[in-house]
Amino acid sequence: MKGKLFALAVAAAALTLYGTQALGSSGAQPAHGHLVSHAVTGPDCTSPVGLCTAGQLEGTVAGDFAFTAESLTPSDTPGVFFYTGHIVVHTNQGDVTCQDAGAYSFADASGPVVDLCTIVSGTGDWAGTSGNLRIHGVFTLSGGGDSLYEGLISH
Repeated sequence: MKGKLFALAVAAAALTLYGTQALGSSGAQPAHGHLVSHAVTGPDCTSPVGLCTAGQLEGTVAGDFAFTAESLTPSDTPGVFFYTGHIVVHTNQGDVTCQDAGAYSFADASGPVVDLCTIVSGTGDWAGTSGNLRIHGVFTLSGGGDSLYEGLISH
């Protein structure tokens, strides 16, 4: 298991380094901010695995967002799951859409979460935007979430 985690960490570091260099040469700008979230249930959650959240981002990318999980897979660490999905952020200048992947601990009462939001499209002033936002913080189904984000965006 330690070997898998090490390999994952090395791959993530390599992708981050490559992405930073590639975006750095195209005029990428730092992005950072704060987000709060809450669980979405019932008919408003269209996730095939029943995991949706919504909330607000403040900072470089600011607006209301919705997250819909597409997959939820247990890791080798008890209580920790990997997920994928998509995030749409509705800002005053248009929408930002991300393909999303992360890890979440259902086993820890504080609900630690790490996430990579890879920007795949935008509308309005965000048209042509690329980059990524790395999100880290806490989230519980009953109490919601409180996280920070940072990354690089180019548009």
